[in-house]
Amino acid sequence: MRIANRSEWRNLLILALVAVPILATVPSTSAADLPAFTPDSNAARSTIPEVYKWDLTPLFDSDEAWDAARLRLLKDIPGLEAYAGKLVEPVALKACLELYFRLHSDGNFVTLYANLRQSTAQSDETANAMVQRSLAAMDELMQTAAFIRHEVLTLPTENLERAYAAEPGLAEYRSYLDNLRRRADRLLSPEAERVLALLGDNLWAEIDLNEIPSPLESAFGALLTDIPWPEIIDEEGEKVRLNLANYGRYRASDDREVRRGAVAALFGTLRQYQHALAATLSGQFQLDVEYARARGYDTALEAYMDKDGIDTAVYDNLVTTINANLPLLHRYVELRKKALGLEDIHLYDLYIPIVEGVADEVPFTEARSNILAALEPLGEDYGATLAAGLDPANGWMDLYPHHDKGSGAFSASVYGPHPFVFMNYQDSLDDMSTLAHEFGHALHSDLAMKNQPYAAFRYVPFLAEVASTCNESLLSDYLVGHATDPAEKAYLLVERLETIRTTIFRQTMFAEFERMVHGFVEEGTPVTAALLDETYSDLVKRYYGPGYTFDENDGMEWAYIPHFYYSSTSTRTRPG
Repeated sequence: MRIANRSEWRNLLILALVAVPILATVPSTSAADLPAFTPDSNAARSTIPEVYKWDLTPLFDSDEAWDAARLRLLKDIPGLEAYAGKLVEPVALKACLELYFRLHSDGNFVTLYANLRQSTAQSDETANAMVQRSLAAMDELMQTAAFIRHEVLTLPTENLERAYAAEPGLAEYRSYLDNLRRRADRLLSPEAERVLALLGDNLWAEIDLNEIPSPLESAFGALLTDIPWPEIIDEEGEKVRLNLANYGRYRASDDREVRRGAVAALFGTLRQYQHALAATLSGQFQLDVEYARARGYDTALEAYMDKDGIDTAVYDNLVTTINANLPLLHRYVELRKKALGLEDIHLYDLYIPIVEGVADEVPFTEARSNILAALEPLGEDYGATLAAGLDPANGWMDLYPHHDKGSGAFSASVYGPHPFVFMNYQDSLDDMSTLAHEFGHALHSDLAMKNQPYAAFRYVPFLAEVASTCNESLLSDYLVGHATDPAEKAYLLVERLETIRTTIFRQTMFAEFERMVHGFVEEGTPVTAALLDETYSDLVKRYYGPGYTFDENDGMEWAYIPHFYYSSTSTRTRPG
């Protein structure tokens, strides 16, 4: 979305107020057949009914079958070498690309299975080892296939056009080859490319959205897993173990002391590990910068935007435009403070509903019914596929949280089987919106697979959120349109404004933070926990304005936002 000026912003906000969505319900298919379950993020996975867990057998029947496929992949990879030095021949070029993408697909099956296994068993050593072995296999493929890039880039344009004419099947790979040739001036020597591949450079990695993580990203995940999260007091006065999965719930509690305690407990705990977290984040940003410099880019931003063919002006325009419209956010914060009857407004007051007396509990069966009804405008075929995915019996979803499960939500897929949706559903309105969001990704991938060949079905991160946010907006419109109680409608409209705050303003604040910290690395400034805290604190104060009361630990929020630690091409989970 392009937001060019203040008037457009005002129009956007008006649209949000007149066309937004709550808890109307249409009959849910086979709802009666689903076992009742109350989510508990501290429960063991074994307590969750099997129907609410995903079925990974479309990928592999067992860990043993997975390992056999991994070994077979490693055995087959050297077969690519037979085509080295021969890609000037159309027949050889076509055969080489066919083999490469077959191996590429096999590798994605191997990595996805391991990643999904590990995401629901983070402390399981077997699952973690599987991830490492799958990544090693993908690294081997990328290194072996590096010659393809070099030989393709040496082909004169006229030779390549003659190859398309001589081998019609090559047209399937035209978009892939064109993208390679677009960045020809950034390709290094074969030996240099090999070294960068060994070091984990993702700028030329040709993989699906389940990105190959850097060691630092893996270290971040391990650190979060090992942190002993504290207990807090809930609304009933009972002790409950705080974790990243239930933090959002307690941060939005109606009881101000509960939400104050949740924020203080989380940030206070993160503060104890600030130096380890800062070193991990700084290390990842340093890698980003070094990979960019190795290819002659001026900045890491330029390098990673160029991977998707996007000019850095797009990124800069977003930050500039949002900053020019921060008075709107300042006004919203003041209005929120007034509506809540508060003398001062803190971070823990930004997520509480403004409208009182409206229950926002949405069990999964209701969420499924609402989503199916809301997305009917997308057509019968879309609706049928969506219904299949939202039926837990079909195994697309891993729905509920447990103590050894990762936080957040994501959709992941490989070419062929249905997509997989990872959730931490806890019966809230926000969880329903997240579910609609992730199924936007899932059906985007499903439709791409059904309508594009393997070499062309992937969509770049720059486009990845279009389908997901479309689904959220349709759900919102449906809920508002079917709300009969004025308080309920008002509640939903405010939630829509919250979506604007968190999706547009807050995500842009994240983007600005990442650009600034990469800038520190590029100019040689040591990136310490104190600098990260100061930088993030200044952004929070600037974005939320003079009416916001800044607390001592607010600057620690950077420490747990997952995508800060991911390699710059990753698009995985919704941050909390």
